[in-house]
Amino acid sequence: ELKGIEDNIKVVDDYAHHPSEIKATLKAARGGNYPRIWTVFQPHTYTRTKLLLDEFSEAFKDADKVIIADIYSAREKDTGEIHSSTLAEKIRANGQDAIYLPDFEGIVEYLKENASSGDLILTMGAGDIYRVGEMFLKDKQIAAVS
Repeated sequence: ELKGIEDNIKVVDDYAHHPSEIKATLKAARGGNYPRIWTVFQPHTYTRTKLLLDEFSEAFKDADKVIIADIYSAREKDTGEIHSSTLAEKIRANGQDAIYLPDFEGIVEYLKENASSGDLILTMGAGDIYRVGEMFLKDKQIAAVS
């Protein structure tokens, strides 16, 4: 879903929350000829993240920059067995530029400071990660008026 465009930065949200879906979405995005593709991913459930950790760590090959948000727990409790920072570390170990940022406000600030004209920001996940794109666009619109 196209969320909007500000400062020639396109913001799109995708429900992809499984490694194969992530790969397919990023492959399609790569065909868009963007200078950089920013992927903001929110893992969905602790059990899925732990079970598919290796697959997730390899799913972002077509992204230029990867930001991992906290796991969206849905119905699960955090047992402490898996953390989003672990996924970011494994993505980096595979040669990708990945960071873990724990909260949406921090992610938006990071994107505002680092995304450039022509870039694509792609939020991905089955939780509430779409809010990052909406917050980014709102902040950019407010800055443009100020």
